[in-house]
Amino acid sequence: MNTQQMEQMGQFKITVWEEENFQGKRCEFLLECQNIMDRGFHKILSLWISTLLSYNRGWLGYEYPEFQGQQFILEKGDYPRYEAWSGNSSYRTEHMLSFRPIKCANHSDSKVTLYECEDFQGRKFEMCDDYPSLQAMGWCSKEVPSIKVNSGA
Repeated sequence: MNTQQMEQMGQFKITVWEEENFQGKRCEFLLECQNIMDRGFHKILSLWISTLLSYNRGWLGYEYPEFQGQQFILEKGDYPRYEAWSGNSSYRTEHMLSFRPIKCANHSDSKVTLYECEDFQGRKFEMCDDYPSLQAMGWCSKEVPSIKVNSGA
């Protein structure tokens, strides 16, 4: 894949290191990685995310292979140690074993249906645009017990 194709896709590039502070084994990725151990790594302890275009989204990092476990939102920048991505949450993990780019849907064809009751029952309300206030659009409740994504996600 050349740079022009990557720019058209709006990809981020993620560079990962096996040791803290950008030390040890290093590898660059443009696409998802289901299991970093398949690439000869034991774990990821530091990473760096750069972008090819300014409107790119980011990456999701996962504690375990196959996109399992605690999830971390990774935006453009440096992550020299696990604290940089795990933050101050009560659940901390010192490694990341899989990651993938955040994909943005084409919302021109998005459509969701809100339901008044659980299990897609009761009165329904279809949405295909942004609504700052559901009540102003005729939705009486402050709760939405079930939602069905019809397209565009």
